[in-house]
Amino acid sequence: MRNITLPALSLILMAGAASAQTMETSSLHSIDDADVMGPDGNRIGEVEQILVDDSGTPVAAVVEAGGFLDIGDEDIVVPLEELTFEDGDFTTSMTEDELKNLPKWDD
Repeated sequence: MRNITLPALSLILMAGAASAQTMETSSLHSIDDADVMGPDGNRIGEVEQILVDDSGTPVAAVVEAGGFLDIGDEDIVVPLEELTFEDGDFTTSMTEDELKNLPKWDD
């Protein structure tokens, strides 16, 4: 899995957007630092990066979770199928404890 910067990812994703004009879209700027909300509606983290596979397909998000004021937080790799993007935020059915059991990201 590769790490890709958000501006580079936006170019990759925009390549297919021209043929899908009726599809609802959001800019990658709105995804960067988007909140991740848990099943109870409480904020459990925020998106820091999007990870792509060797073909450039987005596969996971690095979510910063836990801690307080950036002290004690962890960067966690969350598969995109565990996240739903709606109204500018991501939601997940996973609890914060379940997220903490996922692989950590160390860039």
